[in-house]
Amino acid sequence: MGGNNKNEFTFVVTGVELSDEQQERIGRAVAQAGALALGDFGPRDAVSVRLNPKVWWQGVPREIMVQDLQRFAEEEAGFQR
Repeated sequence: MGGNNKNEFTFVVTGVELSDEQQERIGRAVAQAGALALGDFGPRDAVSVRLNPKVWWQGVPREIMVQDLQRFAEEEAGFQR
């Protein structure tokens, strides 16, 4: 998978009023289903990030972000190297 590849998918619901919580729950479910459908196609270290209640991004974060996240997790867990 190249770093410049981008695929966008849209899911549209009409004829029903949804609360903000319902929109977020459905958006998260669609994102999880999409990630699951990628299966072996997607990179194993991909992560999902909520951009807003209805939009999710999935991809591999830059190495610097992974290092920052690892440091944060170590601090939260009280883990010392």
